[in-house]
Parts: sequence; C-alpha cells; structure tokens
Amino acid sequence: MVLKDCENCLVYGTDNRPLAKARVELYGEEGIRLFFRYSKLRSIRVKTYTDFYDGQQGVVRCQCELVIQKNHESTRLQEPWMAECAILKVQDTFQRQKDLRVKVNISTEFTSESRKYFSGKIENISAGGLFLVTSQVLEKGEHFIFRNQFSQESFQIEAKVLRVGGLVKGEFSYGCQFVGLSMDAEAAIRKFVYTKQKEKQNMQRNRGL
Repeated sequence: MVLKDCENCLVYGTDNRPLAKARVELYGEEGIRLFFRYSKLRSIRVKTYTDFYDGQQGVVRCQCELVIQKNHESTRLQEPWMAECAILKVQDTFQRQKDLRVKVNISTEFTSESRKYFSGKIENISAGGLFLVTSQVLEKGEHFIFRNQFSQESFQIEAKVLRVGGLVKGEFSYGCQFVGLSMDAEAAIRKFVYTKQKEKQNMQRNRGL
C-alpha cells in the first residue's frame, strides 16, 4: 500500500483549491475510504488531488479517483459523506511544514476590499499563514491580498486577520491565515519555508565548527 500510517487528508476540488478535510480509513491491501464532515458534497465520481498526512512519510500528494456517496454507515463522528478512493499516481512526498514558521523580512504592498493599498512587512511565515507588521489599522477577520515570488513563479496570495497583536516598533501586528491557496502556491510556500529552515540550520552548524 502507498500509505503507511494515515488518518487524515485534504481533498482538492477540480479547480485545484482545497475543498474538504476527510478522515481516512485503510483496509485490506489497497483499500482507502474517506469520511467527510463537510456537508456540501454530492454523489459523483471524480479525479482530483489529495494530500494524505502520513505519520511515517509526511505529506503524500496523490492524484486519486474518488467515488463520493452518502454515508450510510454508523460512524462515531456522524460524517454525512464518504468516498471510495483509488490512488492513480503519487505526485509528490514531502515533510509536513504546516506549523513550522521561519523568520523573514519581506516588505511588500497589500490590498483589501475596504482599502486600496497599504505597505507592510512579513516577519515570519509558514505554510498556514504569516505574521504581518504594518502602520495600517486592520480589523479581525479582514481579508487582504498580496503578490510574492516564493519560487520562480509569482503568486497572488489571499489571507485574513486571525488575531490582532501588540505594537512592534510603533506599528500594528497581526497574525494572519492563508485563504484558498492553490496547490502550486501552497507547494511554493512550503518549499520556501523548508529552504529557509535548512539555511538557518546550516548557519548554526557552521557557527559551531
């Protein structure tokens, strides 16, 4: 079996944006069932991408065929939908860096629906969000967008303010979460975070020599 120790996954829609999280059950030699608490699904057979969070391998990104149907089984979490999942191709395998944050110093411009342009500085970043310092007053829950070239390609990134922090050198600080990242943008940020972390580790190792 491709998966070794997996209980959760993230299923993408046909637009390559995250659609729904699912609980994973492995059975037999190759059997995989997904159970969804997300209710806005429909009965369909579809080919799409899925990130499996495997305890032994990290994130295993696969192209899968899902047969989604109403869940008639009695499950402890009362999931309304389930899917039989067949892995067609393993696209990539990488360590999960969702919660790993690295310090950065990225000055850029941002826009939102309620205001045109404002400048700010990203002081740390992870695959899930960023810490923003700016002179602009933002509201909790406010969405904003910016562009950055985390890889060879430039991406437009959307985020929202989760929490309002204290002042940092006279400016306001905000903990922010990414919203609706495409697979390519998430992969680029994840690789960026991983590269920055390796650079930091190498610098620390060199200082110790």
